[in-house]
Amino acid sequence: MTKRFCALCGKTDVPLIENLCESCYLKKNPPFTVKHEFEVRICPHCYSYKLSKKWVQTNSFNPKEFLETVIEQNLPRFIKHSPEFEIIIHPQIAEEVELTGKIDVPILITAKKNDTTISETVKVTIKLESSPCGICTKKKQGAYEAIVQFRGLRGRISEEERQQIYQIIDKVLESERYKDEYIPQIKEKKEGFDLYVSSTGLAKSIATSAKEQMGANIHESFKLSGMKDGKKKGTTSVSVRLPSFTPGEIIQLMDRTLIFEKIEKGNLIGKNPKTGEKQIIQYKDLWESEIQSWKPETKQYLIISKTEDTIQLMNLKTYEITEIKREQTHTNLKEGEIIQAVKIDEEIIILIPETY
Repeated sequence: MTKRFCALCGKTDVPLIENLCESCYLKKNPPFTVKHEFEVRICPHCYSYKLSKKWVQTNSFNPKEFLETVIEQNLPRFIKHSPEFEIIIHPQIAEEVELTGKIDVPILITAKKNDTTISETVKVTIKLESSPCGICTKKKQGAYEAIVQFRGLRGRISEEERQQIYQIIDKVLESERYKDEYIPQIKEKKEGFDLYVSSTGLAKSIATSAKEQMGANIHESFKLSGMKDGKKKGTTSVSVRLPSFTPGEIIQLMDRTLIFEKIEKGNLIGKNPKTGEKQIIQYKDLWESEIQSWKPETKQYLIISKTEDTIQLMNLKTYEITEIKREQTHTNLKEGEIIQAVKIDEEIIILIPETY
């Protein structure tokens, strides 16, 4: 009886495909083919690369890691293979490699199917061309689409406010949406500063965050410079006006008086100086009404006497004696106690512990 055997290796008693065992058949009919040469543009400033239409960030300034990223992100789509095979690639890049000219990279490619594994080391040539990406070119040119103008309600912006603004800017730029954006210039002004930013979207996001966290008032305008491809071209200006209140200030708005504590979600939060109750001034009211604010001078008084209707106080600095109306919140005050008080509209108001 004639035995069947592989026409290449001579193996017997194995399944044959076109007179070849499976291993020899796959060697003669490779399960994959590879494109052996690539042209890649690399930005010398940020190490992003361009292989087709778009620039891609690698987030790596290490030459070996850069090449590994380019190969692992792109080579699989240039390997043609039978769908039943799983393809695994292992770039074998030298530790010391220069990102110039042509680079030959050995790549171990493994094709797996059930119990069959075929491995082959192929040489892929990467032709590198140094070219600044669009973002780095714009940065170098100082290009910008919008200006964010930060101003204080009562003159200059304080250093504390400035640091809070910088924190807002950093947080916005750290987001995935604006990771490619930039700020080419900051111009100091007498009343604040102007922030030149790469896009209108970035400008609006910074301004919105300043509104939510600092209670800023926002106004937007657009200056047309021309048309390009049927679209308007120009510069967007976003005015960001800060209320510039500091904790402990007295604020009077319409018929309300409160001691300022903080800005929360664009609204002003404080306490009634007489009752200590929490007060909220909505964002709209804050900017549509006339505001008066000042830092009050806190003075110490001695409670000399109490009646059902009045409290008699002595100023511990001038020894002047004053009588004020007794409020419901004064119940726990005792004769001989030293308290803090401020004068608002010629009225002495005792600051209960919750208000200072």
